[in-house]
Amino acid sequence: MPREYQHLNAEEREKSNLFRTEGKPLREIGRILRRSDATIGRELKRNAAPLNKGYYLAHKVQIRYESRQSQAHRRLRLKNESIRSIVSEMLNEKRSPELIAGRLSLEYKGYTISQDPFINGFISKHGGIY
Repeated sequence: MPREYQHLNAEEREKSNLFRTEGKPLREIGRILRRSDATIGRELKRNAAPLNKGYYLAHKVQIRYESRQSQAHRRLRLKNESIRSIVSEMLNEKRSPELIAGRLSLEYKGYTISQDPFINGFISKHGGIY
């Protein structure tokens, strides 16, 4: 069973950076913040400046973290041009999303797609053709 991981918040990042510059060991920082020393170490290592390893700027890390979070779980629907044209053609033939998803896997080996992309975007952009 995977462990549940809580990301550090902006305040914890600032404090861990401050304590680290004061020379406090990871265990002490973890104890003060009530976090695992492994979490603190992972945070400092993973988010160190790319060009200057070991150099950690908490405010820059927070900005990068928020940017990554805003992009998480955003997937392009039907991003493959081949699939998009096949699906578009099938929609013009008034086929249902369920039928299109099934047909793709049978007629076009290697192309599979769930029904969610249809419901969440493509049909509405395509004008609700089916």
